[in-house]
Amino acid sequence: MAKIGIVVYSLGGGGAERMAINLGNEFSRLAHSVTFLLAVNDGEYLQLVDDCTKVLYAEKEGAVHWRALVADFIQNERPDVLLGMLEGASIIALQAAQSSRSNVPVVARIPNHFSTHCKRSSSLKERFLLPLAVKWYLRKCKSVIAISNGVREDIIRSAWLRSDHVVTIYNPAKLTVAERHSVDEAHSWLAEGRDWVTVVTAGRLTAQKRHDVLLKAIAHANTARDTRLLVLGQGELLGQLLELSDELGISSKVDFLGFKNNVQAYMSASDVFVLSSDWEGFGNVLVEALSSGVHVVSTDCESGPAEILVNGKFGQLVPMGACELLGEAILRFQDYPVNKASLLQHLEQYDPESVAKRYLEVMGLAD
Repeated sequence: MAKIGIVVYSLGGGGAERMAINLGNEFSRLAHSVTFLLAVNDGEYLQLVDDCTKVLYAEKEGAVHWRALVADFIQNERPDVLLGMLEGASIIALQAAQSSRSNVPVVARIPNHFSTHCKRSSSLKERFLLPLAVKWYLRKCKSVIAISNGVREDIIRSAWLRSDHVVTIYNPAKLTVAERHSVDEAHSWLAEGRDWVTVVTAGRLTAQKRHDVLLKAIAHANTARDTRLLVLGQGELLGQLLELSDELGISSKVDFLGFKNNVQAYMSASDVFVLSSDWEGFGNVLVEALSSGVHVVSTDCESGPAEILVNGKFGQLVPMGACELLGEAILRFQDYPVNKASLLQHLEQYDPESVAKRYLEVMGLAD
């Protein structure tokens, strides 16, 4: 049994945080000791942590206290490896290992199309300092895991890494293509026998996800057919998106439901799942959507959607920012049936246990 420390800022409702839970729980099921090392004791996903998994968090906010927590964990527990779930978390792990004069290996997981994320960030620290930091620190990692081939190519260029230092491992997801079923909290727009199109999207309400493009697409679709949108997620742009819905005259066609744990239940009961992002590292929700059996439409952004949808084989791809084309693709969902057997075979690469074992290999913990 190995001791694994997973360094992640929080267990809030984001993709990287959900993957931290999924991986940690799989490592635990494979008989390893897992500890989450958090900057803050916060997050909707805390309740999903396995009972046998430990959660430690810094007593005060700030990088200094987070780094001290990780250093204390290294000193007291002597872990076999640290896994940083994001660029910043990986840097914290490396700094803690150095400060504790430990040779514990650190593996960095890169979940973003790094260069695009930095360019688009509103944070000066992320735009200017983080690119310099990854060039200095990531080369000191035991290995770097990219969550898509596009992310791998980008981080090699951005951090000046050797190609053999970076491997691609896709995110884990459930494999069973679910039958349609009702959600825990029944929503009238998911009623069986409906004569409208119900669209669902899931993700933080941030600039990256371009919910404004999706709202305009829904407005365009409504000129031809009654189309309704369920938005799962929370974020700083909620107020702006509510105002935009009013301006477009579709406030009665859009329902912002906030964060939901049972995202796949909403997916499986809807007609179409849409991802409208300008960039992604991978696009976890696309795999979840495919697994749920819903029709999928996504922008063809860097870097995950085309890989997950196999260039349109398992869902429609439209150009970024193309509101009318996105609306038209939503209404054409029935024209793009997916072969269930081929889809199941495609989803095998996202099997949680297989993905976890690949991580263990990269971390030097394979049997």
